[in-house]
Amino acid sequence: MTKDLSSEYLKAVAEHGNFSNAARALFISQPYLSKFVKKLEDDLGVELINRNVTPISLTYAGERYLAYMNEIEKTYQNMKNEIEAITNMKKGRLKLGINPILGSHTLYNLLPQFIKTYPGVEIELIEETSIVIEQLLLQRKIDICLNLLPIFNPEIMYESLFEEKIFLVIPEGHKYYRPDLDTNKVNFPMDIHSLSGEKFILLKQGLGLRRITDQIFYDYSLKPDIILETTNIENAYRLANYGIGLTLVPEVILKNNLLSKSNIYTIGNPPAKYNLVVAYKKGEVLSVPALAFLKMAKDNYKIHS
Repeated sequence: MTKDLSSEYLKAVAEHGNFSNAARALFISQPYLSKFVKKLEDDLGVELINRNVTPISLTYAGERYLAYMNEIEKTYQNMKNEIEAITNMKKGRLKLGINPILGSHTLYNLLPQFIKTYPGVEIELIEETSIVIEQLLLQRKIDICLNLLPIFNPEIMYESLFEEKIFLVIPEGHKYYRPDLDTNKVNFPMDIHSLSGEKFILLKQGLGLRRITDQIFYDYSLKPDIILETTNIENAYRLANYGIGLTLVPEVILKNNLLSKSNIYTIGNPPAKYNLVVAYKKGEVLSVPALAFLKMAKDNYKIHS
């Protein structure tokens, strides 16, 4: 939007009291200025200049027109300033989706750094199951999300951050528990074919890790006896340690919890893993805050990988 000539010309006429002096101050010809103002009046259907007085002045309609044009110019300038602030990441909003496991054990590695770097960016955090998060992404209700593979919808793109192993927890007292093994070490690997029918504590359907564990069971033709489902992986881990049943946990759970007396095994050869990704809608133009979060996440895990 260029500077509005109509308001500039009307201001000059009102200030100088006649068209000749106003035109001279504007470095344009007097006939051009008179013709410009007359055309503006014809377009609006009202007189803006009172030509029957000396010096000439604005009519009430002219005053209101000028007042509105001044407000429009201020609004436009405010918009420019805000857009510039958003572009420079001084202001903005990020709608970030994340599943509960990552919210508890991964987000704190990223979010404090992001908030410190971009204090003017408002963050809306949506914690839901992987399935719900993917739906919100497709509906454009979130900008970007942290999720676990697999992601089946071809309309969702993702970039990998890191991989970690998945471990089988066998508590003390279970028939497959081996007291001779060092409980402070991970044992390699565990053949889980023999675990069909064993009691398991698993995450609820729809959570990212549950999709992975279901795939592991399918790959090994394992039919677990699921005695309890939870939304909290730490609950599953602690209940398993109390001997309620077996469970599968991501590596981060072992890093962030005290060691137990349970046997810990990797699964398969090569060991089963999960992949953490940053996901977004295919073809979507990411906002500046979303792009900044994506870059920070990739840089963070590149440094620590």
